[in-house]
Amino acid sequence: MSYGPRIATLELNGNPAVALVLPEGVVPLAHLVPEAPTEVTRLIREWTTWREPVKAAAAVAVNGSRASVTALDAVTWLPPLIPRKVLCVGSNYYDHVEEMAGPASLEIRPAPFPFSFLKPPTTLVGSNRTVVHPSYGSKLDWEAELAVVIGDPAEASGPDPLSAVFGYTMLNDLSLRDFLPFPHTLGLDAVISKGFDGAAPIGPWITLAEDVPDPQDMPIQLRINGHLQQDGSTSDMIFGIAELIRHYARVMTLEPGDVIATGTPAGVGAGGKPPRFLSAGDVVEIHIGELGRLETTITAAASSESLDQAARSRVSGAKG
Repeated sequence: MSYGPRIATLELNGNPAVALVLPEGVVPLAHLVPEAPTEVTRLIREWTTWREPVKAAAAVAVNGSRASVTALDAVTWLPPLIPRKVLCVGSNYYDHVEEMAGPASLEIRPAPFPFSFLKPPTTLVGSNRTVVHPSYGSKLDWEAELAVVIGDPAEASGPDPLSAVFGYTMLNDLSLRDFLPFPHTLGLDAVISKGFDGAAPIGPWITLAEDVPDPQDMPIQLRINGHLQQDGSTSDMIFGIAELIRHYARVMTLEPGDVIATGTPAGVGAGGKPPRFLSAGDVVEIHIGELGRLETTITAAASSESLDQAARSRVSGAKG
């Protein structure tokens, strides 16, 4: 498949820099279009202005000098963008709902609208980076997800919500299953289980929507230390991408650069028999169609009292 330029953010001289990913490698956008925006969300917001200059410059770079091209394996990837909102869709694949019916007490029944939650921007980390295992839990799980990057929110409520999409990337919705289910009086706390720093590896880049023929028919795979754990297809979503975009446009104001993580297929650790969770040294690798490779290494955290142990201590202290 032939792709146009893909949009990334890399670390250059200690600072973030917008870059184009080309067949030969990565080129900072400032080397090709010096007047272009220096931040991806602004580039998306002004894409009608910059689309043609960026694509023309990319074509020149492919056919011209390669002095400023850096090999993919020599790049320090940052999150391709820092959106104002990261919307995450839970339980959006039929086979994943089935595997979590026991561990997460999910009911297998028709849903009137998607189950969702938000992740803060501090959860985002680029590809080939490390994520520290949270110290307050032990059941760190993986979830490979297709992530949608909003371009023109005005199209989200129109006849073709996919016209609102700028591009697609990958996201790993890292989750602490210690708290799902959890004996909390008021129910699930997604902040504890999914909002910790590094809980959303994303990237490595954004592939333009025009270069993804059918986002609703893409293979999605996740491997841990080279062993296949998830092997599904975006065709198996309960709520499709267009439906998700239209739904969230009714609920809130979507903005250029907002990310919607569309859920994960079966094969997560909590659904295993027996369950299997991530530990220090594990390398997680995600492939979705031709969107690249998102890789994350888990590192150890200093030991700390878990949250449920702390709660029990407070209760005991109160009784005493």
